[in-house]
Amino acid sequence: MTIQLERSGVTTPDGVRLNVEVTGPADAPVTVLLVHGWTCSTRSWHNQVEGLPQILGEDAVRVVTYDHRGHGRSDAAPAGSTRLDQLADDLVTVLDEVVGDGPVVYAGHSMGGMTLMAAADRYPELFGSRIRAAALVSTTSGHLTEGALGMPARFDPTAARIAPRVLNAVGRRVDRRARTTGTGLAANLQRPALKQVVFGKKVDPAEVELFLEDLAVVPGASYGGFFETMLEHDRGDALKVLEELPVEIMHGTRDRLLPARHANRMAAQLPTARLWIYPGAGHMLMQERPRDVTHRLASLARKASA
Repeated sequence: MTIQLERSGVTTPDGVRLNVEVTGPADAPVTVLLVHGWTCSTRSWHNQVEGLPQILGEDAVRVVTYDHRGHGRSDAAPAGSTRLDQLADDLVTVLDEVVGDGPVVYAGHSMGGMTLMAAADRYPELFGSRIRAAALVSTTSGHLTEGALGMPARFDPTAARIAPRVLNAVGRRVDRRARTTGTGLAANLQRPALKQVVFGKKVDPAEVELFLEDLAVVPGASYGGFFETMLEHDRGDALKVLEELPVEIMHGTRDRLLPARHANRMAAQLPTARLWIYPGAGHMLMQERPRDVTHRLASLARKASA
């Protein structure tokens, strides 16, 4: 099966052009909206973009992905706009301008999952009426630094305090290096160490390279600014908006950025959701366990369109 990808864009009310990619017919009975994580792009979902039409049928699903502001092919994020609330507003723009009024399955990875919670907090009327099902992939409802990189819990308050300063300093260094040498963030980091932090066991090297390519084009301001807003993220209460929807929570046991305890907390906050834990998988679950994630999304699409 050959997937026909249409690339276009939408402009947000504050003038930022977002890259949008669409496969499938506009009159498909359901749209699956795939929203990527911090420092990633639409390409992190390439297995699902290809796999969902194969499972459900080319005419049975429309798949929409887009790059957050300051990521991928989208415009840079203007000063002051690297906030989860802004990403929730951008989501509404994509829903109104591209997705339309039909049933939607929202799949959010990492910061994309936090974007969904910010939208549930700001626009609860979207859920049930337009967004009919959701997948929360390798994400958290809050307390981002809890257990990060395998650190003991006693270091959580220190990590939360110093992380924004460290990340913003790295971001400024990245921008200076990019101006003088033309190299981005990935050139400043040790590739084996980065792979160990982000991915789990037995990962396809091509998937690692894809992640590094996306990371390389992220501006320093996006790198530090969005990390800071994620540190402030605490929206467990917003999950109650999803209580009447089919929700799948998916997480890997070797996720060093967001340990699996974050998935367990969300499952406790949203007991109607189903929790799936994948042994050996790291943070990039849709790239490391593509078949499992794609089939979970296909199941949600069937429920949303029924």
